[in-house]
Amino acid sequence: MSHLLCGIALVALFRGSNSDIVGGQGDFVFEYVPEKLVMPAGTSMQHAHGWAVDAKDNIYLTYAPDPASGDQGCLVRWAPDGSGGEVLGRGKNLSAGTPHGLRLAKEGDHYFLYHANNDQTLHKTTLDGEILWSRFGPPTNDTRFKPNRPTWFGTPPGSKFVYLADGYGSNYIHVYTTEGEYTGQSFGGPGTENGKFSTCHSINFDPRVGKLVVTDRENHRHQYFDFDTGSASKFDFSSAFTVLELVRPCNMRFDFGNGYAMVPSLEGPVGILDRNNQLVSLVNVSGLLGDKGHLHPHDATFLPNGDMVVATWNPGRISYWRKLPKAVIQI
Repeated sequence: MSHLLCGIALVALFRGSNSDIVGGQGDFVFEYVPEKLVMPAGTSMQHAHGWAVDAKDNIYLTYAPDPASGDQGCLVRWAPDGSGGEVLGRGKNLSAGTPHGLRLAKEGDHYFLYHANNDQTLHKTTLDGEILWSRFGPPTNDTRFKPNRPTWFGTPPGSKFVYLADGYGSNYIHVYTTEGEYTGQSFGGPGTENGKFSTCHSINFDPRVGKLVVTDRENHRHQYFDFDTGSASKFDFSSAFTVLELVRPCNMRFDFGNGYAMVPSLEGPVGILDRNNQLVSLVNVSGLLGDKGHLHPHDATFLPNGDMVVATWNPGRISYWRKLPKAVIQI
């Protein structure tokens, strides 16, 4: 058990300037700011799924609209301070099915968004939600790759390839080119041993170690893999780690050069990890905001200013958390 829980008596929860809802420990104490990240008029969110932050610090969310509502949006962009909010790419082509994971990618001098949709659908779009290509169904008719319910992309910088996690389906990682062509390379499959997955929910590039990291949710762990930006055939298991306080991790996000990671966990908390992946702060989102429906953190990410945004799955809720100065802890 981590020193964080062993020292639970030292947890610092204090009142910020504008909210009664504050959580976290040490250098990572956050205050909930309810007036930020308001969903635009006309949206009806069933599930909140994935975040992205672009080079101008704008904040993006992909969400699954309530199918009974008539909402044909699934992608929203806010200003860096969490104000505004506009629906992008509105229409059935992007919002049909179940929009899920969202990942930003820089390719050359341009930025793009990769969308994984549980309904056997992949999209690549501009930052304004214009669809550049779409792919439907499993990459091949190989029976190992069925069912096909994609959950998230990994987009390592400088690579010809993107990595698709079929987390709700086959539990394989499929390698595509940035132009949407399947390379013939797939890795993993269901299991508990190293390199196998039980809900490979997300895949991301960890800039701290230069490896791809898979959030292996129902195995309660993360797994690291070595890869090659010029070859689709390399995806080699490197190591794994587990954080006991994060039982069903959903994604792993990274700050802007300070060496910390953020992990939302579906059973309720969001954890902050140091560069050794040791837990240094735990924000009990479901405990603090559960009465407002924020029950199952599905994605959370740092903002460049140090603040945090959280998306919860069912019911879909989003929240903005302002980072406060380091708490003074007294025994």
